[in-house]
Amino acid sequence: MAAIPLAPSIRALTVTTLLFAAHMAEIALYACAYALAEHVFSVGAFAGEPIAAPLDYLYFSAITYTSLGIGDIFPTGHLRFLTGVEALNGLLLIAWSASFLFALMNRLWDWQPCREPDKPRRS
Repeated sequence: MAAIPLAPSIRALTVTTLLFAAHMAEIALYACAYALAEHVFSVGAFAGEPIAAPLDYLYFSAITYTSLGIGDIFPTGHLRFLTGVEALNGLLLIAWSASFLFALMNRLWDWQPCREPDKPRRS
């Protein structure tokens, strides 16, 4: 991406969009893993609000990945371990993305140092 001539603001927006898409893909991957673990491998189930549609797996995965953990749907059995792994993975990847984006913006823009305030004049 360094060879593509883009304005700094467009480059930062592009990287932010790609990071968002990568996080959404990871959330979708975990949602598929939850569905497979529950229905195919039978290693656990979900309690609380019923999971009626595939979007419910995506919802549970998103609140787990972001460590929000609302609690209306919760895992039972060995799915609890997968939930903990997803929460840790999400925490690490979101923190890494934020630091990567900060480093990118720090490199793209020349930050002007803060100016010292004028000293008050004594009369």
